[in-house]
Amino acid sequence: MAEKVGLPPGTVVHTGIDRTEKVTISIMEFADGQMREYIADSIDDCSPPLDPAATKWVHVRGVHDVELVKKVCDFYELHPLVVEDIPSVGQRPKFEAMPKSVYIVLRRYDYKKQDGELQSEQMSIVFGKNFVLSFQESPDDVFDAIRDRARHPSSSIRSAGPDYLAYVILDLLVDEYFAVLERIGDMIEDLEDELIEYATSDILNRIYKIKRNLLSFRRHIWPLREVVLKLMRDASAYVKQETQVFLRDLYDHVIRVTDHVETYRESITGMLDIYLSSVSNKMNEVMKVLTVVSTIVIPLTLMASIYGMNWKYIPEIEVLGNFGYPIFLVAMLAVTAVLVMYFRKRAWI
Repeated sequence: MAEKVGLPPGTVVHTGIDRTEKVTISIMEFADGQMREYIADSIDDCSPPLDPAATKWVHVRGVHDVELVKKVCDFYELHPLVVEDIPSVGQRPKFEAMPKSVYIVLRRYDYKKQDGELQSEQMSIVFGKNFVLSFQESPDDVFDAIRDRARHPSSSIRSAGPDYLAYVILDLLVDEYFAVLERIGDMIEDLEDELIEYATSDILNRIYKIKRNLLSFRRHIWPLREVVLKLMRDASAYVKQETQVFLRDLYDHVIRVTDHVETYRESITGMLDIYLSSVSNKMNEVMKVLTVVSTIVIPLTLMASIYGMNWKYIPEIEVLGNFGYPIFLVAMLAVTAVLVMYFRKRAWI
């Protein structure tokens, strides 16, 4: 991981975790309803399409090779600040309208249910008149579903243009948000069932883990609303009127995601309150039992301490004679019985 402190603007530095995987570049070209798909053998394969009416999609898996990223971006004359942001992971979701292209950055999320960890990576999308560039951190291809759709001869991806392809990519990422939230919702329901039966420190740790995940998720989802709005409003030079309808639907999906996130955050907060109340009630029950036991034992302790004093003359010893010990035990049992009946009458036990 490289540091950017003190470097001049436009300096391209990879700030993510150190990776050694080979960067893979997948390319799809659409022209006249036809499609060509291949893996780039050299950087020259990433050059703009020769046909101005064609659409070329270049997907780069891995941004740790900054020199390769720069070369791909140079083909399309991207602004230096955009090139700087692509390998600088951890960006806040944002939209930038450049003279020759539109730049969008957001995060992709994946929830590992087996370990309860929310994983994410930065996704950068750049599109212009006849091209779409997409960059992701990991080597895993997350756009197989889009490619499967594009391979169908009647797919609108082939003919709708780069703005529609950019929408399709954004829509897939937002749909993954719903899948992640569904898994989180299932975990919250399971925790609620367990919390009703018993409250343990393990459940508290799991609650806090989900809460941290939701906070991270929310921090990157809220700005996405503004990104989609700006895409509809400020990118008219690159977004056709036909695509605006789809972007409005995308905006509605983003709003629904934010609503779900807020609902789950309220549920987690309520679960924390339930946990604290449950622990407090359990502690109160324990203290009540201990108090009742102490209240019963204290009179008996007083009686035993009086007759345990080492005085030469204790009147009751001579008066009761040989029956003093059993009478004293009966008196102690009687005091205990009276106290227990009194506590039960007051519903304290």
